[in-house]
Amino acid sequence: MVQGRNRRDPDKPAKLRFAKGTATAIALASVLFFSASHSAPGDLLGAKAPDFVLRSVADGNVRLSEYRSDVIVLNFWSDWCGSCNQLLPVLNELKARHESAGLRVLAIDVKGEARSASNTAKELHLEFPLLLDERQQVSRTYDLPRLPVTLLIDREGTVRFVQHGATSEDIATLTDEVAAVIAE
Repeated sequence: MVQGRNRRDPDKPAKLRFAKGTATAIALASVLFFSASHSAPGDLLGAKAPDFVLRSVADGNVRLSEYRSDVIVLNFWSDWCGSCNQLLPVLNELKARHESAGLRVLAIDVKGEARSASNTAKELHLEFPLLLDERQQVSRTYDLPRLPVTLLIDREGTVRFVQHGATSEDIATLTDEVAAVIAE
């Protein structure tokens, strides 16, 4: 029999407490880091919308800050999301109704697939830029909990309204919020 094989480690409870404490500290630090470095869409309410540059399906690159003097509806979507595809034509109507008052619509495809986004634009006759988040960097910055997510950004670049979903109630609320911010 090998000596010491069945011996209890007298420091085992202390080592376990240390390991549990270390794991807890690491988990807490990563939660704090994640919270500090990313903003959930609801957390953006009243804050400046983070700027980005993304490739458009149709015309080169688009930078959010280039639209600072306009009211912006910023929508995050994907072709696999049924309610996203129902919302896109509504955004097209909003754009047509309020474009002369300075409303711009930007829709970000979180998959970042040009062919898929282009097909969606053609099928739905969309008249606004579809942007490609090819590396999901913008999606991570905006920390999307689910799709669709729509933000209303005022002329100074402040997020004034955040919406998750595309029910008929959601659409009515978005329409009212757009009209209110346009009227300011």
